[in-house]
Amino acid sequence: MPNWVFLLVRFVLSASGCAFMTWAAWRIGQRDLSWALMAFVFSTPLVGVAIARPLVELSHEGLTWLSRQPHEKWQGRYYAFNDVQVRVFDDGERLWFCTIDLVKACHLKAVAQVLPGVVEVEGLPCLDLAGVEALQASNSNVELGKCLLWARREVVAPWERKKSGALIPR
Repeated sequence: MPNWVFLLVRFVLSASGCAFMTWAAWRIGQRDLSWALMAFVFSTPLVGVAIARPLVELSHEGLTWLSRQPHEKWQGRYYAFNDVQVRVFDDGERLWFCTIDLVKACHLKAVAQVLPGVVEVEGLPCLDLAGVEALQASNSNVELGKCLLWARREVVAPWERKKSGALIPR
């Protein structure tokens, strides 16, 4: 059972036990409030003991989930060229490379948003592989040629294998 359900069950059972002990002391003490308060004080630690471990585990799970959230968007889609993260987006038909990252990784002296063929994908200026090839053809930057080779080998080839089903074990 999930940890939060385990915590909830233990809390309900221990709180019920605490309430029962308080009620029983109240009845035994012939409806005297001091008996009920004493029973409540002595039975309350039952709740703490019962929920301590699931509460600690639940907080650990929550903090782990919270620490992974900033990286969730890029899980399995992290690419780096020249120690610069290059964001790559998949729209189902083709891959889009973020031009801001390409300009930074290839040390180009250009404004990423105004390069020819730039399309906005997920709020970022991007080029597909043909656009990167056209950019490399119009620019004599050696790093851009290396980046194009890297993109074909490390990004596009695995994506095409995945898309064709070649990576599915049989």
